[in-house]
Amino acid sequence: MDTSAEDPVDLTMTAEVYGVLREHAWIGQVSADHDLDADLFGLAVKRAAAYGWSSTRFSAGAELGGQRWGHADAGGDWSQDGRVRQLAWLTVYPATNLREQHLPVLPLTRIMVDSLGRVGELDFMGLTVRVPVRLAPDTRFDLVGDADWFALAAPDARTEASVSVLPLFDTVAAERVRELVVQRGHGQLRAEHRAGARDRTAFVCALPEWTPNAAAWLAEVFIDALRAVGVRDTTEIAIVRNSRTPPHTAGVTAP
Repeated sequence: MDTSAEDPVDLTMTAEVYGVLREHAWIGQVSADHDLDADLFGLAVKRAAAYGWSSTRFSAGAELGGQRWGHADAGGDWSQDGRVRQLAWLTVYPATNLREQHLPVLPLTRIMVDSLGRVGELDFMGLTVRVPVRLAPDTRFDLVGDADWFALAAPDARTEASVSVLPLFDTVAAERVRELVVQRGHGQLRAEHRAGARDRTAFVCALPEWTPNAAAWLAEVFIDALRAVGVRDTTEIAIVRNSRTPPHTAGVTAP
């Protein structure tokens, strides 16, 4: 099911973290004392280089060989009002010459969570990704390992998340996506198709835990399901914690 003509120009992908950030009381003074660029862009660039995933060095001969992506932009709203905010967003140009490499949903998520964790305490509420599905390889085999990883979650950590997918699918296609999500969850995911907004397809998923890593995994499961039904265009997947989730699973203290 090819949802639109291919666009060879827009091959960026974006990941966004939503939640509440309580900045450390001392972060402003430490940043000033050491003349640090303690914003999301600067921290994300440093963290990506530390992992060896990307670099913004532009000097001759300094390009990082085999880098997972090129930086485009990053930012975030750290307003200290206790409200859920788009705390971090990171847009990149994913590498297209690394055979069978996943789209870097988990690496981007980890970089943002790491960065937020250096300046405060994070209550993680949601993850949104916009990805060019045509660049996604078949990840069915790797998703088996992911399911095994999350099978090690505490039994009482199981939770629900609402997932919305752009574009809007008809009922038959949406049911096929749901079936594939459950299959690729290998016993660790349940999913139901629900009535969504006018331009989106909605699902409710039960997953083993509510963490940024688990949300990234769920996004990857949906990406592979969308790839399998023939989606090729850039699509948006938004994952938010269901309001019925027990409070003890909502908080995330980032490293």
